[in-house]
Amino acid sequence: MKGFYRSYFHIGSIGFKFARINFNDGNPFVGFLTSCIMNVLEYKRYKYYCCDKSYRQWGRKWKYEDVKPIFCPTYFTCGLFNIVKHLDKEVSDKTLMKWVDLDIECRTIYDEYKYFKKLKSNQRFEDYLNYKTRWMCQDIKADNFRIDSETGELYCID
Repeated sequence: MKGFYRSYFHIGSIGFKFARINFNDGNPFVGFLTSCIMNVLEYKRYKYYCCDKSYRQWGRKWKYEDVKPIFCPTYFTCGLFNIVKHLDKEVSDKTLMKWVDLDIECRTIYDEYKYFKKLKSNQRFEDYLNYKTRWMCQDIKADNFRIDSETGELYCID
């Protein structure tokens, strides 16, 4: 698979996201540098939000203590490439909407999920996925989500 900034392939259950040079871009070097930064940020974001890794910055220690986002597991990065968990089960818009509705139904005992139950289905879909990705997925569409065939969990891959 090829995106604008990165290429992806997998071997078994391990996926590789490589930074790539795109000569259709106005400045190929800046595009390549952007893709390297995207790889590093994806790894750091997964460690901070999903793995309880704290960071020191500006003389303070930052630790995330809220709802765990549904980011795809990222195991390693060196900037040029990421090693991630390969999620092979693609999601259609219908399946994604059913998953969102089912997940909201299961969690309505919690106060923060009661808000989503009151929304219309199309608004619920987008607001809920924004909430589950902590508003870091810029494009809420089925292509950016996959289901882990082993656990049945939904993950945001991009």
